Amino acid sequence: MNILKNTRGSLAVEAAIILPLFIIGILTLGYLIKFTMAGEGVFHALADETGKFTAEAASPLGIAAYEKDVRARAEYESLGDVSGAQVSGLYRIPYIGKSGNAYTNLVGVSVTWDTPIGLPRLAGDSLGGQETILARAFVGGSNGGNPLPFSEMEISDGGGTVWVFPRAGERYHTEHCTVIENNPRERLLDRSVRSQYQPCTLCGAQTAHEGDLVYCFPASGRAFHTGDCHLVERYVIEIDREDAKKQGYTPCTKCGGGG
Repeated sequence: MNILKNTRGSLAVEAAIILPLFIIGILTLGYLIKFTMAGEGVFHALADETGKFTAEAASPLGIAAYEKDVRARAEYESLGDVSGAQVSGLYRIPYIGKSGNAYTNLVGVSVTWDTPIGLPRLAGDSLGGQETILARAFVGGSNGGNPLPFSEMEISDGGGTVWVFPRAGERYHTEHCTVIENNPRERLLDRSVRSQYQPCTLCGAQTAHEGDLVYCFPASGRAFHTGDCHLVERYVIEIDREDAKKQGYTPCTKCGGGG
């Protein structure tokens, strides 16, 4: 009888210890699933609203409405599991050009939020999350005005794409100019870059994420690099010829800058 009582007592003690831990584990798993689903809802809202915003980015008046719409959609898509959504980021991300700040047509936006949880206050009242997206804005001009006569269409206006050294140099070049052919090009990391190049093992480029700026040597390289890599001392970027002229660049004396 004593042995039976001791056995029952041990089982009761073990159950008293293990059962609360088991319940807490199940609750934790449930709230982690809830948090993950909330994050998916936030990202869907961010991606959808950013797509609409970039299509109309030529008008800066839409920025305030865009931020409001992202917050409202984030809370709606998460079925009430998101609170305190905040939108932050840069519209038309800058880079440092020859004459100071110049701007790309990239839009980088982040949304931070909280998901309320029902665990004991010792674990906190909520879990915080963040979703980030990088997109290219459409900033084309209006179609208003009179159509251009055919005779004028045949006249070159000096437009087009050229390449410049944003950190050094005073000239703009054509794509195949010998001055720039051995220098790295600045690119956004995507599937196309990964399919052509391997990450540099010297600068830790394997940790770069989709949408990060990386640098590739199209003429001779087989790897992409980060901006901190010692192999990337001077690099070229692609900009519009008219923008290059406005920033003070002049045509290359070798290639003529394409016109």
